[in-house]
Amino acid sequence: MKMTSRCLVNFHKYLGIKNFSVWHGKLVPLLNTSASSSSIRLHHFARSVRCFNLDTESALQINCIRQINSSSFLEAGHSKWQNIKHVKAAADREKGMKSNLLSRKLQFIFAKNPEIDPKLNTELANLIKWARSNNLSNDVMNKAIDRQVKLQDPKCISAFGGRGPSNTGVIIECFALKPHHTKSIIQSIVKKYGFNLNASVDDLFEYKGIIDVELSSEESAAARSDSETFPLDKYIEMAIEVGAEEVTLEDDGEKPYLQFICNPLEVPKVVKGLSAAGLSIVNNEKIYIPKVVVPVTSEFLEVVDKLTDKLDLNPDVIKYHFNVVPES
Repeated sequence: MKMTSRCLVNFHKYLGIKNFSVWHGKLVPLLNTSASSSSIRLHHFARSVRCFNLDTESALQINCIRQINSSSFLEAGHSKWQNIKHVKAAADREKGMKSNLLSRKLQFIFAKNPEIDPKLNTELANLIKWARSNNLSNDVMNKAIDRQVKLQDPKCISAFGGRGPSNTGVIIECFALKPHHTKSIIQSIVKKYGFNLNASVDDLFEYKGIIDVELSSEESAAARSDSETFPLDKYIEMAIEVGAEEVTLEDDGEKPYLQFICNPLEVPKVVKGLSAAGLSIVNNEKIYIPKVVVPVTSEFLEVVDKLTDKLDLNPDVIKYHFNVVPES
């Protein structure tokens, strides 16, 4: 069936395209509407004319007009917005990571000295200088300090456990005045990476207190040269005396140190006993230690890295624990 020009005009009006011109002997619409609406209407029009047995050349010409008049316009705006979005996302990520690093540094400082007056806390004063040099405002610094003070109250901290593929697990500790609200926010983050916070992880982790002790320069050198012959026995006896469950020799890549592990409720007692014995305490905290370690692929480790990047941007996240290691 051939379609007359009059029929085409009536059909065009039905589609909402009212103005036409003749191009190479063909009746085509004039684009006096927005690019997006013209694109949609012409798309349907091109399909319709094929249904009425209009020759293929005309349909191709109409499609060409649609692409010339709409695609470049839309893509230009889209590209501009994408560029702005990526730049803003990178800036927000950098700012978030600096703020999170600030919170972690404050936590470490207040663990050794709870004084919030910089005049009475040298490390805090140095951290304030660091924050200013990294373009973190006084308001950000004051809020971070206030948050760390509130974190001294255990009632303000909640731990959310979840499972991922192949028996992998995660525990995320958060500052949460409203735990249910905070959990829903964290759940919306982790589910995008295959984890679910509505699952128990009691069989994957155990809650322990750890106390890190600095070694003397002689002991540190001995541990570096041969960790197998390091005299750990005397520290095992000391651990029993102060109420710790065990002690291990660890290395963070910079220097070796001793780590005493105990019941979380016994941390103050163990710290006091080790300090009385003349040992130098560099850190003490309560953490979740994996009972079951799961070897995973490098691809899954990349997923975990992306998840931790997202968690680092959330100001309520204090720390997180995974039970994964690279597969051999």
